Amino acid sequence: MSRPTPPTYKTKNWPAYNEALKRRGSLTIWFDPEMIWDAAPTGKRGRQPTYSDTAIQTCLTMKVLFGMALRQTTGFVESLLRLIGLNWAVPDFSTLSRRQKTLAVNIPYRGSNGPVHLLIDSTGIKVEGEGEWNARKHGGPKRRVWRKIHLGIDDQTLEVRALEITGSHIGDAPVMPDLLNQIPADEGFCCRKAA
Repeated sequence: MSRPTPPTYKTKNWPAYNEALKRRGSLTIWFDPEMIWDAAPTGKRGRQPTYSDTAIQTCLTMKVLFGMALRQTTGFVESLLRLIGLNWAVPDFSTLSRRQKTLAVNIPYRGSNGPVHLLIDSTGIKVEGEGEWNARKHGGPKRRVWRKIHLGIDDQTLEVRALEITGSHIGDAPVMPDLLNQIPADEGFCCRKAA
């Protein structure tokens, strides 16, 4: 059987194609001037934190997003704030390092206008440990280890609203109360298992 010839494409709209390629490299980052950058007093004895959790989370997000070290992250955020015209102080690398251990990550979501229709399903993740590597290298029985991620997704916004990680032997029904407890009490919810 002969191999099919792949289709050939000819670009005829070079200006639009060139602009599309240039747009792939564009970067836009918004800083809300209303963001609470400085930490509020805790009311406890001792030195008060200088930067809010939002400021630390913003810097660490830049660090992970662009794969930078902490010192590079500090310089990057300083330059962004200078370009925007905000004269906020930026946390130094040791502050970022210390605070990232205890930071409670806040992921904002859009609230719903009525009851939340929550779709619940799970997916598996294969955990590859020493057993599988050993089996591939030296032969022998393979031992597969799986973890399950149970997701609760808002039907309207398609945002993940609840998440639970369990072993592979746990189904969706036993995890349902834990998933529902992650939805704020002021929002009603309707559930159905995703098909």
